[in-house]
Amino acid sequence: MICREADISVGAFYHHFKTKSDIIVELYRDVDDIFLHDILPKCKMLAPVEAILQYLCEQCGYAETMGIDSIKNVYKAQIDNGNTFFASNERGLPDGLRQLLLRAVKTQDLNPATDIEKLLEELLIMSRGVIYYWCIRNGAINVRTYIYDMANMYLRSYIQKPAGADNL
Repeated sequence: MICREADISVGAFYHHFKTKSDIIVELYRDVDDIFLHDILPKCKMLAPVEAILQYLCEQCGYAETMGIDSIKNVYKAQIDNGNTFFASNERGLPDGLRQLLLRAVKTQDLNPATDIEKLLEELLIMSRGVIYYWCIRNGAINVRTYIYDMANMYLRSYIQKPAGADNL
């Protein structure tokens, strides 16, 4: 069906891709590129914590744009094949989030003692979980609002307190 829809031969398809799941990997490379070159620069214009929240909103919103059926296939491919690639925090989308987290620590909007890699992992688990939940709810939730509110509450525990605030 893929070959018929794309009007290419099966041989041509398998010359470029080893498996059907390789299409998903290629799609992720494109998404990583979009996040690094389009989304990240826009988010960097926002206040540090707001930039993190909006970046996560864009991640979830992108899934919404792709549609539930596509995302279900993406998640299936992640589980069945190549989860090393998908789980890598060195890819474009996770690296963009890392840059925003580093900036928030540098500006002291987030506590300087924050373990960036741990927080990065936790926020990605959270956003992927929201997307998964959106899929099993058949799109019945607003993913952007859901991730924004959830991540905002979570990030509050990392927000740098002003000097002397503990004494209040």
